[in-house]
Amino acid sequence: MELRDYLAVLRRRWLVVAVVFGLTTLVAVGFALRGPRSYEATLRLAVSVGAPPQMNDQPPYAYYREYYLWLASEYLADDLSEIIQSDAFARDLGEYLQEDVDLQAVRDVVRVRKTHRILEITALAPSAERARRMGEGIVAVVKTKGPKYVAELASPTGQVVAIDDPRVRPATTTGSLAADLALRGALALLVALFLAYFIDYLDSTLRTRRDIEQGLGLPVLGEIPIQAR
Repeated sequence: MELRDYLAVLRRRWLVVAVVFGLTTLVAVGFALRGPRSYEATLRLAVSVGAPPQMNDQPPYAYYREYYLWLASEYLADDLSEIIQSDAFARDLGEYLQEDVDLQAVRDVVRVRKTHRILEITALAPSAERARRMGEGIVAVVKTKGPKYVAELASPTGQVVAIDDPRVRPATTTGSLAADLALRGALALLVALFLAYFIDYLDSTLRTRRDIEQGLGLPVLGEIPIQAR
């Protein structure tokens, strides 16, 4: 088919495209606007490892001391970023919240991003209060249960400090909602176009000289032109 053939199909089936696109878009928008809203609590933890009292401050040890302490802090932050998304941590978080939790569900809604020695943690929840409690619970579990995960937190040289209170905000913003609706609209248009071309493909009506020659294998001897009104 040539491009003009595709355009001809659209001219014939524009009503199908319009109806399917309109109905599909309305349903998608309805689900997007009426769907459950979610909230996220974001907080940051600063991870550090201090020098043990017996560390030698004399050269050349003092020269490398700060470097290795910073390096150890980054390693500790790496470990904690994995621990926070583990089953054991989810179980301890459930104990803090005093409820039975789905371990997989907790892992799915907790995200951790590491920047050097800072951990940025985001917890998703269906309500603002639930998100806030999860954020506070993550901080509490790290501080109280941390020593059982990593030895550095069992000694006075390792510490984790919450540098932010959990900041709760809607996870679904206007921008993300607009992007979601645009994607749904694009999918609706593709479905409408596919249906229009499929209906036209099943239609055996002969409309043009070429349709007759290709469909029946017979030559056209003459045509009656459409008289312009």
